Amino acid sequence: MRRSFRAGCAALVLAGGVVVGFAGPAQAADPTVLYVRQLATACSDSGAGTLEQPFCTIGAAAAVVTSGQTVDVGHGSYRERITVARSGAPGQPITFRATNGATLSGPEAGFVIDGQHDVAIQDIRIVDNVDVPAVDLRNASAITIDGGSISMATNATASAVRLSGVTGSTLRGLAFGGRWLVAGVTMDAATSGVTVSGLTRSAVLNEPVQDAVGIRVDGVGNRVVGNTLAGFTGAGIVVEPTATDTLVVNNNVNNGAGYGIHNRGAARTAITNNSVRERCRDGIRVDGASTGVSVQNNVLFANGLSHANPGVCVGEVGGPEIGVYGTAVHGTVVDYNNTHHAYLPAQAYRWGGTVMGLAAFRSASGQGQHDRDTGVANDVIDSANSSAPGYPAADRAGRARIDDPGVPNTGAGPVTYADRGTVETFRSPVARMAVTLDAAISTVTIDASASAPGTAPIGSYQFILGNGARVTQTSPVLSYRYTSWGDFNVTTIVTGTDGRTGSVATTVSVLRPTSTSGLLSLFRLVYATVRPGNVDIVADEMGLSPAGHFDIVEAGSGQVALFSHATGKYVSAIADADRLYMTRLTVADTERFTLVRNADGSISLRSVATGRYVSLLTESAPFLAAKATTIGVWEKFHQVDIRNAARTLKALVNGKYVSAEGAGTKPLIASRPAANTWEQFDVIEVGNGHIALFARANNRFVAAEGAGTQPLQAKRLAVSTWERFTLIRNPDGTISLKAAVNNRFVAAEGAGTKPLLAGRTAISTWEKFALS
Repeated sequence: MRRSFRAGCAALVLAGGVVVGFAGPAQAADPTVLYVRQLATACSDSGAGTLEQPFCTIGAAAAVVTSGQTVDVGHGSYRERITVARSGAPGQPITFRATNGATLSGPEAGFVIDGQHDVAIQDIRIVDNVDVPAVDLRNASAITIDGGSISMATNATASAVRLSGVTGSTLRGLAFGGRWLVAGVTMDAATSGVTVSGLTRSAVLNEPVQDAVGIRVDGVGNRVVGNTLAGFTGAGIVVEPTATDTLVVNNNVNNGAGYGIHNRGAARTAITNNSVRERCRDGIRVDGASTGVSVQNNVLFANGLSHANPGVCVGEVGGPEIGVYGTAVHGTVVDYNNTHHAYLPAQAYRWGGTVMGLAAFRSASGQGQHDRDTGVANDVIDSANSSAPGYPAADRAGRARIDDPGVPNTGAGPVTYADRGTVETFRSPVARMAVTLDAAISTVTIDASASAPGTAPIGSYQFILGNGARVTQTSPVLSYRYTSWGDFNVTTIVTGTDGRTGSVATTVSVLRPTSTSGLLSLFRLVYATVRPGNVDIVADEMGLSPAGHFDIVEAGSGQVALFSHATGKYVSAIADADRLYMTRLTVADTERFTLVRNADGSISLRSVATGRYVSLLTESAPFLAAKATTIGVWEKFHQVDIRNAARTLKALVNGKYVSAEGAGTKPLIASRPAANTWEQFDVIEVGNGHIALFARANNRFVAAEGAGTQPLQAKRLAVSTWERFTLIRNPDGTISLKAAVNNRFVAAEGAGTKPLLAGRTAISTWEKFALS
């Protein structure tokens, strides 16, 4: 009926000894189990100890329990000190276990086992002891303390657990609570072959007990393995002069006033693969008549820096990461440690009492040839000495050593890839993604190619699109087209072949597009564009190129957002910024604009975030900025659909292209057999069903000069009546142009041998053009 505390844990002890119980499953009657139920109506210390008639006290059950039986203690607070006067047998121990948070409380509460063997205590909580140990083991063997917790009372003078003359026993998984703790576990000189593992104590600030220790070892051949200890003003772990052949392995000794691990003259102690951090005194100290001590594969950080932790290190004088003192220097091996002495690297070591840095330590001692002064976590990977005394084949979590292919093997011994410290690092992959958006077709491309593998190669990429869709594939690149609009949380999860994962996420706004346009400044008659590598916009481009392409998308509440093809980002008007920027894939108020249609057919953009109109910053530095309070020519732009940029007109009458001859200094004429810059025009909608022709030859508007009595010429800086035309689509696929100034059709006069003139009242061959 034995059950591990890890499977049977049913309560938590909070600070001050308060017990929180959790309901467990009903216990069925079992002849090998004696039940103690303090709160049961039918309990009786003279009864049979069945589930139907349990004992009221633990002591009553202890008086009759025999080898192979279990005493199951139910929920309640038992003010008892139990003396276990009976022994079990190998393979058939006497077991005391807690169910649903059973607690022993009071100044003398606890267990005494004197002269017995094969006894197990599981998950018992003990609180408020004062002058006697909560667990007192004497002249006993094959004892197992498995789980549970101890919180000593204020002003307690006894250790939580005392072992005297104990052999071949195990103490594991015990938690210590409360501020007042003289010692966690003490093992006298007659105690041998005991393993203490999995003990825990959280950090304690302003600890009242001076020279308190977490675990004290005085005997022979004991093991202190895999504990996590914080606090203790004397030391986390102390190995006394009478101790020999002690293993101190895989322990985490953290924040506290005293030493981390202190070997006080003991012989043949192996201090191996521990992590010691932020102790006020030496991280690891070896002194006295210590001989044959090995300090290897440990990771130490920020120990002995009393000024760095003043709340804990009151009155402390500091110390090194590793200190070897007195005659201990003659028989101590120090190597393969990481010793990062933050702020004071020249004081990371003491050798014979002299403080020094790593280089001086190597020179003075001949030790530490493979030590490293580094705070980088990855520097512990694949770099330990697997031949070190006490080297653990597994880390504190029980994981076997693994070779990380991304890190060189710099360790020694048969396993050159073992890690330093308490943890064998299994690096997870690091997910990275570049997200690009094509707003015009509502498509997102996710590129996770920059993701980095962990210990194992990346086996798959999962893309979560934020609309319920998930795609898993071996390729790192995915293009996905959304069929709805909104903000989508896009997540990439990379998974290694060992099952470990890494993830990264971002949000993308996919909004309904209305057009892809260029913005032609009315003031400068040039297009707004994005210079290569920049994230701002400047009005300085003579023609409309892809650098000036912007998708106009619906941003809700009648507002729009502008998406730059050049940067793949939305245009932002950030408060107090001197210009517009493009750095975001999401649309918020900083990316929203009200599009104002002006009477002259131009548009203006008013920022929702700043409440101001987009304008040119200055005439000499024409960056776009949302800074104007009213609309003038600097705040006006023609919205040019990119499909209508760089169009050509070919006269049907002679098959020649219309050209702005002389770079626009001469009238338009259909005379060119091929199209080049002089033959290109941007067709701009200017309202009321009218268009304007903007000549690429000179960035001027085409006008029907003389109110239509003179030939068309590209010479005007603005659009008024003479520059307006109605574009008529003919049944044969050609187009014709009617001048707004006189309602006459534009003709290629003289069958194309003369300049274009808006003088015809009907459409025939001379008035037809192919628009391409």
